[in-house]
Amino acid sequence: MTIRARRLALLAALAFCLACPAHAAKQVVALFPPETTETGADNVLRPAIPTLEQTLTQALEDRFDIRPAGASPAVPPGEEERRRRARSLGASYILSGNLSRIGKAVTMDLTIAPAEEPGKGRTVVVTGTLDDPSPISPAYGSLFRRLGTEAALKMKQLFFGDERVGEGPAAKKIPKPLGTTARSSPVPGDMVSMAASDLDLNGKVEIVAAYPDAIVVYRVEGDDLREKARIPNAGPGLIHVDAADVNRNGVADIVATRFADGKVLSDIWQFDGKEYRKVSAGLPFFLRAADLGPEGVVLLGQESDPDKGYRGQIFRLAVDRTGLVELKDRDRPLPLPSGVFLYGFASLRYAKGVRYAVLTGRDRLVYLDGAGKELWEGLDAVTGPGITLEAREGRIPMPPRMVGVDLDRDGNDELVVLNDLVAAGTYFENLRVRTQAELLCFAQGEFSLQLAWRSPQNDASARDLVADRSGPKTIRFALASRDRGKLVGGAAQWRVLWLQ
Repeated sequence: MTIRARRLALLAALAFCLACPAHAAKQVVALFPPETTETGADNVLRPAIPTLEQTLTQALEDRFDIRPAGASPAVPPGEEERRRRARSLGASYILSGNLSRIGKAVTMDLTIAPAEEPGKGRTVVVTGTLDDPSPISPAYGSLFRRLGTEAALKMKQLFFGDERVGEGPAAKKIPKPLGTTARSSPVPGDMVSMAASDLDLNGKVEIVAAYPDAIVVYRVEGDDLREKARIPNAGPGLIHVDAADVNRNGVADIVATRFADGKVLSDIWQFDGKEYRKVSAGLPFFLRAADLGPEGVVLLGQESDPDKGYRGQIFRLAVDRTGLVELKDRDRPLPLPSGVFLYGFASLRYAKGVRYAVLTGRDRLVYLDGAGKELWEGLDAVTGPGITLEAREGRIPMPPRMVGVDLDRDGNDELVVLNDLVAAGTYFENLRVRTQAELLCFAQGEFSLQLAWRSPQNDASARDLVADRSGPKTIRFALASRDRGKLVGGAAQWRVLWLQ
């Protein structure tokens, strides 16, 4: 397991991150002037461009950091030129559009897209009637200010969600965090992964954290973590940890996976009343636990490949009451597309069954029904924490953590994704500097996922996500983060950030 960079690049990246102000970040957007298309040769739309740009900037600046990308050229810039300008402005997104007129009818479409893929984005459309084409007419400016304001409001709702999904009587509200972030005290070590469950039957949820060479179980005291138990020499090379009752004896197990020298080995630990004891050792698979709805919690595995990191289908593994893993369920793989990494999908309970959200090779979400049929593909790219697995043919990035959680308590899970944001324009060879993190929440529909809300950006990147369900009514999210919001001695420290 390595961070994708050489040592010098990491030092440069760290210097950049520490130089960033510690405040609630906004998505940085490069605003390109709308292009104009109209019938006839009078070209009455072009004088409206400054009014539209000003209106859009004023209407969007409460949620976005808008940076103008220059005057409208005679020849509209292509994708590569837009990408270059966006990078020079430090923008993660591109906002562009087109203003067209046929007779008196005026239409404006506005598209927001990732800076690295300007051709992939989301579009809103607004219309109006131009009764007086004279730029000095009060009605002229009023129309384009209205179009800009209406388009900006639709864009914010499209990009951030408004907590409401569906239409008509079927519409519902998906609760989101209040927007406050609490920080734990510093946690020593380089936290790789974490999970949450009641690990010792004391009726309280514990946090289990994986470090490169050890596993630590913490009790939660308010916003702080207090060490309860430590499993030393659990590594080297720990990359993922889960906590779930995979042998269904009523006690949550710790499922830990390590990857080193192109080889994967996994272990299962269980509390025996005094200490955590290894009940399955050295399993040659990537492992994780997943809730498959009617099946309950299931242990899943995938084979490793020294050349490509991982290979083959994701399959079920049977576990007996003592914790010993059996291989009899390998003939019942999950109905997922070939090439999906074990950590690159989430199972979601839906209508008393199960569905799946899968990350494609382009870091986009695909929504599958219970039989594996594709229902929907998203346009928003999501990225992981920058951890990679070293294989002979290259580095394999670890996907972002995705969790299914029933936020509105209707029996269907919502998908919550940890998106670690890449700072635009800060590329060192193949290194991408991650400076903020956000949560994306998608609600399930019959044939698609719909963005319900997007959390404010944290002023630090994050490595893993846990949904803490221990509260009687509310759910809060814990992020493992090297927190830049609190610097000690000029260096960031590992903490858990609680979004609530």
